[in-house]
Amino acid sequence: MNAIQIAGVATLALLAACSADTITSPDERAPLTSASSAKTARSGSRPGGGSCETAITLVAPIHSDEPNTLRMHIEYKCQLMHLGRTTAVAEQIVIFTSPSTATASNTTTYTAANGDQLFASWTGTSTSTGPDIEFSGRELYSGGTGRFRDASGTSWISGTASFANYTGEFTAAGALRYGASPLTP
Repeated sequence: MNAIQIAGVATLALLAACSADTITSPDERAPLTSASSAKTARSGSRPGGGSCETAITLVAPIHSDEPNTLRMHIEYKCQLMHLGRTTAVAEQIVIFTSPSTATASNTTTYTAANGDQLFASWTGTSTSTGPDIEFSGRELYSGGTGRFRDASGTSWISGTASFANYTGEFTAAGALRYGASPLTP
């Protein structure tokens, strides 16, 4: 594996590990206020987020991949609002735009302790310094099973990953809409 591929793998890992420090509105960078929190609660939208640790496995490229493309399989262990102790699996594609920067996207299936699943897609950017990566981007929720069948919402994710040990961590903050709101009459 050459230096660009190693940097790419690190960037992908970071992209897979998503995080944010504040709860955000649909404009993912604008914090929710108590007034907007009450409005989203009435509409069935709830503040959401949490943190995850990840384990990264590199996946062989497919014949149509460009040389600057990296594929990864990422497994998560998380503690998330509305899901509790959660596991997840993501398939990620990273495209290096330079030796130290990349764009990435993945599809993720979160599985709550009771078996309900939440489906998500994520896109973001990353920067790397050697085997260490920092990443951030927006995750979009689109359905699932059980109580998340009609789920929707977004989170801002940011985190770090290391290709020295193929692990990462991230936090997510945003809003999740599913089921009937407990505040709806």
